[in-house]
Amino acid sequence: MLGTTDLFIRFHEHCRVGRGLSANTLRSYAIDGADFAKFVGSSTPVSEISRDQLREYVRVLLDVRGLKKSSVKRRIATLKVFFRWLEHEGLIKLNPFYRIDLILRILHRLPRSVSSDDLRKLLTFLQKREQGFTAVLFELVVSLLFSTGLRISEPATIRVGDLDHTEGVIQVRGKGNRERRVYIFGSTLRRLLKRYLVMHQQVTKNSDALFVMARGSPATTQYLRRGLIRSAERAGVSRRITPHMLRHAAATHLIEAGVDISFVQKLLGHASISTTQIYTHISDDRLKERLSQANTLGRIRRK
Repeated sequence: MLGTTDLFIRFHEHCRVGRGLSANTLRSYAIDGADFAKFVGSSTPVSEISRDQLREYVRVLLDVRGLKKSSVKRRIATLKVFFRWLEHEGLIKLNPFYRIDLILRILHRLPRSVSSDDLRKLLTFLQKREQGFTAVLFELVVSLLFSTGLRISEPATIRVGDLDHTEGVIQVRGKGNRERRVYIFGSTLRRLLKRYLVMHQQVTKNSDALFVMARGSPATTQYLRRGLIRSAERAGVSRRITPHMLRHAAATHLIEAGVDISFVQKLLGHASISTTQIYTHISDDRLKERLSQANTLGRIRRK
């Protein structure tokens, strides 16, 4: 019988071809699978993997390697999908995850966002820089992330043909290759996009990527992430800003502006509305903070 490593390779190919998962998910599956195979032994038959080994693997990840619970939870999720596939293919008779007591309780932390002041400072810095191609590119990227809630990995996948500038619509391929449409509203963002497209034609003739670097080659996710973080540092923003914080800021501001949560879910590309609902908690917290500051009854009593 094939060992764990060989079967993980087959599982990975099934996910790539049969399920059409995103490159990021496939990369995670490959890393998680290789790590688990190394732990149990690459040639170990999967039929011999027991519940006790799964429990010991979790213990090693947490107590020996010191991984965060969120990271361990992701690895266990990968293994659950792997063993379900083995079961479906008839490669194992008993799934070791059946009724196993592996519960990792993770404190639900609210996502970090970007304050309006920090975002304003970053955009002002980008606008005041010598307006070369790179400055315009990152001003557009920051504006789009905040306006549309795009993930930083998504701009790198957008082609010129995905943009309908007249209608102000971009077709986006997100997690799991799910497609959705995001919308470009406001004269400022539309003018910025139009300016960028003129410069885009000047720097590249061959690439169909919408977001490119100054020499015309496609902008990678890593390039956009590093450039955004570096721009925030140079803008004098004291708190470290990451691209995902802009996505959180987009959701939070939309919810606070009264946009229906189901619309925000669709815009962000969340598979489940429960993922989007965390932003209602953020808004509730801010509501309580503002009500406390207003202290209307206290003001009346003081008069």
